[in-house]
Amino acid sequence: MNCLPYDMNRLYIIGNGFDRYHGLPTRYADFHIYVKEYYPELLEKLERYFELSVDDDALWQNFEQDLCRYDSGDFMDTYNHIDTSSESFKYSEFYGMTDEVDEQSGSLVEEIREAFVSWVESFEFPDLMDRTYDPLKLDTTARLINFNYTDTLEELYQVPKDRILYIHNNANAYDGELIFGHAQKKDGKEVPTFDADGEPTRTPFTDAENASRAPFFELQKDTRSVLKQHRKWFKTLIDVEEVIILGHSLGKVDWPYFRAIAKLSPQVQWKLSYYGDSERADLHERAAAMLRRTDVQMITFSELL
Repeated sequence: MNCLPYDMNRLYIIGNGFDRYHGLPTRYADFHIYVKEYYPELLEKLERYFELSVDDDALWQNFEQDLCRYDSGDFMDTYNHIDTSSESFKYSEFYGMTDEVDEQSGSLVEEIREAFVSWVESFEFPDLMDRTYDPLKLDTTARLINFNYTDTLEELYQVPKDRILYIHNNANAYDGELIFGHAQKKDGKEVPTFDADGEPTRTPFTDAENASRAPFFELQKDTRSVLKQHRKWFKTLIDVEEVIILGHSLGKVDWPYFRAIAKLSPQVQWKLSYYGDSERADLHERAAAMLRRTDVQMITFSELL
């Protein structure tokens, strides 16, 4: 029997730790293993053009946010074979290089997206006999915001789809591309063509430099647009009394969503799950900074069994 009272307006926010609890290989480390096996050429590009942090096993730790650590200069150098001092040099070579850099940068973004989607679509729920977790007792009358791309809530808990907001879309639904990426900002998509004194700085390489910068911007997570798209759904949360965050690491890229909820319902009671004492204090500190309040209650998954 569910131990949670049903007379409370409750919202669950579901993060990656929820799927991991249910036996799905959804760590960035798992994505690294997947790319290494099925996309070896992409792996070489990722390790060359992005500075990806790794754990003790040399597996990716924070893939999405690390997409901002992209070296556009190195990318451009790969396709810059122009020698202006050569007797055979022609100015048209700049146009050819720009076209190639533009094509290859677009291809890199598409390869990353393809690999990420393919990885998510490869997840399979463990057979009932192989289950290593105890089902949680969730409030079946609650609303849910799911940051995951999977059908875990529907498949394992029979939660009606109309009660779930897949805020970054769902891998098994035709509701748009999966939304992922970093939150780092950078001024302008194009290299400045004038200096502080108003003097022109444009060179024959400028267009290629702009093309090489594209992956940084194409791999940004646009939380503002997502909030705008779902503003009607968020407005329905004005009566929420309790928010239970399950398995979310509270990365800064997602803070705008939580702050939007806090603004709508400033008196809401917040509960945040943690895994192990080692992350409890860090998560609580992150939640306090995000919500600008310190009364966030820390809970474990075992409290929902």
